[in-house]
Amino acid sequence: MANPTKTLGLPISLESMATASLSFPRDTNAAARILKAGGAVAILDGSYVVIVYVWILHLTTASRIFQGIASRLIGKAALDGGAATAFLGVLLHFTVAYSWTIAFYLALRTFTTLREFTATTTGKTIAGTLFGATVWLVMNFVIVPAFGGKSVTPPNWQFYTQLVWHMIAVGPPIVAIVRYGRT
Repeated sequence: MANPTKTLGLPISLESMATASLSFPRDTNAAARILKAGGAVAILDGSYVVIVYVWILHLTTASRIFQGIASRLIGKAALDGGAATAFLGVLLHFTVAYSWTIAFYLALRTFTTLREFTATTTGKTIAGTLFGATVWLVMNFVIVPAFGGKSVTPPNWQFYTQLVWHMIAVGPPIVAIVRYGRT
């Protein structure tokens, strides 16, 4: 062995050392980035609701959560619609996630300042956090009531947990995934 060194009493040859690295190419396809970001956020957000309200709090069922989403479109009959209306609720949930993803993508394409700001990790983090808060506030106070739902307001704990969740797991993934490619 040439140039042996002792580490923990064992001879190590510097010539035989290897460094592994993992690198992913930037995805320059905007449609692929939108599909990835919207899908990731829909799965994360749907999983969060099921974990909290079904598994932890035991307040409802997963089917009932998504039937509730469908009921905003087709009325209270969705709550008795079984798997078909639960599936419609899942589709609507994904539609909302993709809508917010496309909204961010369009903002990124439109505003040079936003592209420059999100070029750094810090910028992506701040923009993602603010975007997540915006998504929650607009959904809670504008979209849900527009479709006959009830807003969750402070001081209800659900308002704050949903706000924080969206600031962590909705906005940041959208910003990071959509912005990762060369836009």
